Amino acid sequence: MDDTNEKGQNFLFQPPTGQGVGANDPVFASSSSDKTMNAEASSTVQNQDTDNEEEESTAQLESSVIKLGRQEYAVGLFWQPLQDVDDPIHEIRETMESDEGANLYAIHYGRAPQYGIGKKSKGHQEGQIVAGISVLDALSDKSSFVAVFKVEEGWWFIAVRNDLILPEEDVLYKNENEAKDAFFSMMAVPDWGYKIAPDTWHIDGTEEMDLEELIKNTFQARLLSLSAARGTKILLAIAALILLLVAVIVYLVIFLLDRATQTPTKIAPVIPQATIKTVEPTREEEKPWEKLVEVNPFLERCWSYAYQMKSMQVPGWSLNQIVCTPKGISTGWNKSWTPGGRIAWLTAAYDEYKFTEVPSINESGTAATISIKFDDLPIVASTPTLSIARIRRELTDISQAINLPIAMSVQQITVGGATPEQQKAAQAAGQPVPVGKTYKYLTFSFSSSYDPPAWESFFDKFAALELVKIEYNPQSSSALSNNWKYEGRIYEK
Repeated sequence: MDDTNEKGQNFLFQPPTGQGVGANDPVFASSSSDKTMNAEASSTVQNQDTDNEEEESTAQLESSVIKLGRQEYAVGLFWQPLQDVDDPIHEIRETMESDEGANLYAIHYGRAPQYGIGKKSKGHQEGQIVAGISVLDALSDKSSFVAVFKVEEGWWFIAVRNDLILPEEDVLYKNENEAKDAFFSMMAVPDWGYKIAPDTWHIDGTEEMDLEELIKNTFQARLLSLSAARGTKILLAIAALILLLVAVIVYLVIFLLDRATQTPTKIAPVIPQATIKTVEPTREEEKPWEKLVEVNPFLERCWSYAYQMKSMQVPGWSLNQIVCTPKGISTGWNKSWTPGGRIAWLTAAYDEYKFTEVPSINESGTAATISIKFDDLPIVASTPTLSIARIRRELTDISQAINLPIAMSVQQITVGGATPEQQKAAQAAGQPVPVGKTYKYLTFSFSSSYDPPAWESFFDKFAALELVKIEYNPQSSSALSNNWKYEGRIYEK
């Protein structure tokens, strides 16, 4: 039933045209003026209904927010590939300045980093979860898919190609036919890995999926305001300036007080004194937690580099296990296709992704390895606050709460002790052997399907925590499998 019937039918009288009936007919003549008035009134009502429909349609199209359960999700973002992963704000600001009304953004550091631009005029708000990123995480094993989800607000359409949401293919349609047209227009593009559509459309090769069920346990990225990032930088700059001014004032006060308390120099007689042998104080060895690689930047760097390496499609070569340590990331490739798999293809992939490190290829040309150093990760000092027993209890409680097995063991490290060569030299000279100081820590390890950034809040709970190694299995058949492994240690108070 169309919109006109829903609002009320308008019946216009049509005079009979048979033989002997015309304008001179008494019945027709008596009702002619009435019919004219009715037609004009009906036309006015139809025009008003049409205007109301256009206003309602415009108001609906401005809203690009869907609600699943009690949670609101932002859709209808404008998507672009992210070129500068280390400093994305400048790139995002340029895109916003070219689009009037753009004031919110979200970043997805996936296999192909990208960002989406939102508008408050569409109903978007800072802190809203971005539905497109949640669907990408849920279907991370599918690099290309096109989908239409029936939601309470209409039909949400999204198209992903080579792990990137297409720029203007994240749309909430209020009209089912428009959603169908958008879906069928994408069918002209070949090689879609996955197609999702309502069962009522009866389209071969598609599958209907419940959106709320699909994304309920996925990574949730939220819309941010560019002004918030700019405000944080301004506050940090002001704080640094205040600290500098305070330091200068304190220095001037100390300098003036020292000058005021100085007395005239008196020449004292020279009295021979016995030679005093100075004893240099024993240098205290650096504690192991005083120079730790900051956890969150390490997680972000490992995640970004790992997905970039996985995105390299080298014909005839398969990617090995990826290992991240605070010193860098390393992996390798093995020749997997006997007739093909040329070294030239592997070298071309290195050049395309602009790796600064030179790969090492074995003599037979069947295996290659590469290591990239992390030279610029920030170093921090973090003083331990918990005992071994308390650390174990906290980890056990978290393990039970999220149903995740965590392996733990107590170990120790000695700092400042003599090396075997130094021990032999001291014993030969009859001198005491330097004894170092021992520090205890609790090691932990676990495997999970969640990417490194998802564990930032978990690692932030503990002081003096050091991530020793992160391993990633790029050959996993599903993103829901435990393809990430984390190993670390927490030092005792």
